[in-house]
Amino acid sequence: MVYRTFNVKADAPTVELALANIEIEIQRCRSEGIKVLKVIHGYGSSGVGGEIKKALSRWLMFKKKQHFITDYIKGEEWPTSVRAARYKKEFPEVLGDMELYFINPGLTIIIL
Repeated sequence: MVYRTFNVKADAPTVELALANIEIEIQRCRSEGIKVLKVIHGYGSSGVGGEIKKALSRWLMFKKKQHFITDYIKGEEWPTSVRAARYKKEFPEVLGDMELYFINPGLTIIIL
């Protein structure tokens, strides 16, 4: 298994706690050989994007520059992204997740 889902919004954490939990989950995945992590963070009730989503995007950009992660793709880009197409070929396990066939701004895919 190279693919896992992590629902960070399940307990309605603060932004800081959500990012800490995601970092722990990334480390857990890495130790278990997981290569692709789908993070469900929600989109926010305002319709313009939740605080976790915004903070996660900034955090992942920083973590990618540090080489802590390989890449990340927002859920709204995943179905049509050229980068995503490459990862779908590399990790065909993600093709079994029907949630990834549709634009979904409430999730982010992290490539470890």
